[in-house]
Amino acid sequence: MEGRSQPRDKAAWLALPGIVIVALVTQIPFIATIVLSFVRWIVIRPDQGIHFNGVQNYIQIFQSKDTYSVIVTTVIIMLASLLFCTVLGTCLAIMLNRDFPGVNVVRTLVILPFFVMDAVAGIIWKTLILNPSFGFNYYIAGWFNLTPVDFFGPGSLLTVIMLIVWQWTPFFFLIILAGFQGISADLVESAKVDGANAWRRLVSIELPAIMNHLQVAVMLGLIFILKVFGLIYVTTTGGPGVTSSNLPFYSYRLAFNGWNVGNSAVLSVISVALTLFIITMFFKFMKRRMEGAV
Repeated sequence: MEGRSQPRDKAAWLALPGIVIVALVTQIPFIATIVLSFVRWIVIRPDQGIHFNGVQNYIQIFQSKDTYSVIVTTVIIMLASLLFCTVLGTCLAIMLNRDFPGVNVVRTLVILPFFVMDAVAGIIWKTLILNPSFGFNYYIAGWFNLTPVDFFGPGSLLTVIMLIVWQWTPFFFLIILAGFQGISADLVESAKVDGANAWRRLVSIELPAIMNHLQVAVMLGLIFILKVFGLIYVTTTGGPGVTSSNLPFYSYRLAFNGWNVGNSAVLSVISVALTLFIITMFFKFMKRRMEGAV
């Protein structure tokens, strides 16, 4: 027994550096954010100093109508983006899960948006494509004698969702395609021999077989989409008003436009809490679904 415990002790010591690094990178900044959320600190008013403010920051944040609007907008962006990314990623994976001349080139073109930085993608879409004054939007509307669409006006929330879907669909596509390619060829051939058509094979065999891949894609996509910042910053800047702001961007606005560190920290804490809540609900839903399937 003593001989067996020694390797375990050594393994625990080997894991210690990784635990320390993770704590330094994640937990300490988060604890600092929680501490700052109870502090009143207006950066441009050094005469007021920095002092403990209790729960007043939280009360102030939840008394603002903008907070509720931003939370609702964050949830809308997340749900709509996840839905479209999952559907489009699955459709693309189905279409490209076969051999034909140039399939690798097509797959490469499909995943290219995923490797473009948020800020670069946002600038390109805003200036070269969607700009109603000199972008493709302007010239295409001119060809048909139409008024260019103002993508960054009242419909800016839809624009943000569209750009997120454009950038993150390749991520879903990669994971789902890997799932399709991991399905046994013998299983598919057996279904063909039994007379199952393409639709029946997809619904009854292929989609259930990649369910774990879909779960991974949705869970990781949920985390990444909830913290989108760059696209919003360089395109709509959260406007008009806060109609296209999510929690990370609104927290940035309070910190670097309003110079209110305490209120910004409160929104950061809310953002983390919302993310953990949604992920927990997602895990519970998938657990019930798997237990029901068994």
